[in-house]
Amino acid sequence: MKKTAGAVIASALLFIAFCGISFASDKRTDKLYELYNSTATPASQKPRLKHFIDRRERIEKILSSGRASRQRALSAPASVKTTGVSSAAPLAADTAFKLGEVYCYPNPAKRTNPTFHIETGLADKVELKIYDVSGDTVHETTLSGVPGLIDDGQGPQYAYEYQWDVRNAGSGVYIFSVTSRQGDKTLKKTGRCAVIK
Repeated sequence: MKKTAGAVIASALLFIAFCGISFASDKRTDKLYELYNSTATPASQKPRLKHFIDRRERIEKILSSGRASRQRALSAPASVKTTGVSSAAPLAADTAFKLGEVYCYPNPAKRTNPTFHIETGLADKVELKIYDVSGDTVHETTLSGVPGLIDDGQGPQYAYEYQWDVRNAGSGVYIFSVTSRQGDKTLKKTGRCAVIK
């Protein structure tokens, strides 16, 4: 399993290195974040992934500052001299205990383990139960601790992620139930995911 994951990561890194700077605007590089945050990724591969993520962010920053300066030059009158770069500080992730996005990816999960992404801010614990279509419990787990700061394309959010090992599950549609608790407050969400073997 680790050799397969290592081969996938190595091929992704080779692809990114081959593409050079042009990968900064390519949405496929979001796979880097997914691989880096995955519990299935071997620890020995994480430094290489971190290097490419840092490189991508530096390139995006350079490109965005170039676009911003061109935009300012176009919008400012010729007699006005602009000094300095005004940029808004990045928004901090919301730690409030509230229900955000809850989903499973990839969905359908074809010959891979699906990952559950649960945004509830900071919670005491998050209970995940997975049922088959007949209502029998197939898998359950409890997530606790501090959630990860994950950017799934809509800005960084505190989210719990859990990868479900589907070795003992058959192909089909599954229903999942998420119950998040903080003190006496409770948030609930249900959804569906499909597994194809």
